[in-house]
Formats: sequence, structure tokens, C-alpha cells
Amino acid sequence: MKLGLQMYSLRHYIAEHGAENALSVVRDCGFDCIEPVCDEYGVSYETVGKWMRQRNLSSLSAHVAVNVLADKDALERMRDAFGFTTAVLPYLPPERFYDEAALKETLDTAAKNTQALQLRLAYHNHDFELRQPGALARLPIDYPAVKLQPDIFWLKAAGLDPLTFLRENADNVALVHLKEFASSAKEPNPVVGQGTTNAAAVLAFAQERGHDSIVLEYEQPCTDEVSYLRDSLRFMKEQLHG
Repeated sequence: MKLGLQMYSLRHYIAEHGAENALSVVRDCGFDCIEPVCDEYGVSYETVGKWMRQRNLSSLSAHVAVNVLADKDALERMRDAFGFTTAVLPYLPPERFYDEAALKETLDTAAKNTQALQLRLAYHNHDFELRQPGALARLPIDYPAVKLQPDIFWLKAAGLDPLTFLRENADNVALVHLKEFASSAKEPNPVVGQGTTNAAAVLAFAQERGHDSIVLEYEQPCTDEVSYLRDSLRFMKEQLHG
């Protein structure tokens, strides 16, 4: 199982130092892959993809904006630049998620385009999808082409036990966002393993289920970013490899 980093986490570092330097940091810290977002960082997808491969970083999944998922040519260009095989819808406004007709239109179009390009489609949650009991878990049942990328931070913020949710929906979980939680969503993210998500058990779940990757994400790290990445990755490797 490859250990990846969601590039959104490094948005402030990238704004100051540039995407190429950020990719060097990711590789130097020891990550295997990145999870890109729909951002060309002032250069292009293709340039960022080239920088990524020069550092022996792969991309198994990407966060693809809804407008790109709705445009087959744009989706194909992003896929070809990064090489990912799972396209993740990272966000829908709550009013769109809970509007049955709007949700159906969005997911049916995304499913059509991802299937045409031999991509797996997954949905990444925040907390609002969990306000209505069962709404997130029902998504792959109502839309069989859609799998889940549960974010354990938001599961915890919504008052759920992440591991319980993962186990109850195991067959519909494509991959996991490993984002550590303290005691509220407003607090900085603890180093992975030092929070309240039961990260060790989440890592074991992903490994047992044969996931091809697990992706680290953070909003606000509790330390400087490089130390946070190194310390979190050290914990991840210790849990998976001893």
C-alpha cells in the first residue's frame, strides 16, 4: 500500500515556495505518491506531473472538481498529466448534495465520464453529509458507480467513530483520507497517531482491505509542515511495517 499526501495540505507552502519545491519536500520526507487537486499552480497539469515523475512520485487518486468531472476532455487531460486511476469528487455544496435531482445529475455525469476513461469514481466527505443519518453511507447504494473516500477527521467531527464507519461500509470504501483530529474541528491537526481518530486501527483496516494507497491530509498542522510530514509518516510506516 502506497503512502500518499493530499497536495491541498501544502497549499500555503506552495504559495510561498512553489509547487516544484513542495514536491521535493514530499519526496524527501519519504512519501510514495501524491493526490493532486484541480490546480495548475501557475504552470500546467503537465508540468506538475513531469516534476512529480522526476521525483519518483506517482498519483493513484486525484481530487477532481465537479466541473472537470462533467467535462470528459478536461478530465482526460488531467488524468493523462498525473496518471491517476481514481477520480475523487472532493466537494458538493450541501444544498446540491441534499437535492436529489441535482445530486443525480452530478453523479450520473461524473460516472459516465469516469467509466469512459476507465477511472474509478469516489466521493470525499466533509461533516454535512453526516448530518442526515445514513446519507453518506447510502450514496454507493443509490449510485453503484460511486465509492467512498471517507475522511476520518470529518467523521470524528460529526460525532462518529471512524473505524466503525469504515467497517460498516467496508465494501464501498475505495480509499481513506487519514486526517488526525484533536477534540474539535477548530484545533490544529495533531501528528497522526497522537489524536483521537484511532489512526493505527484505520491504517490496519486499509491494509487488511487491500487498498492501493492511503492519503494523509491536514488543514492546520500542530508543528511546522516538514516536521509534521516526517513525524506523521514515521508513525504510518511503523504501524504498517513494524
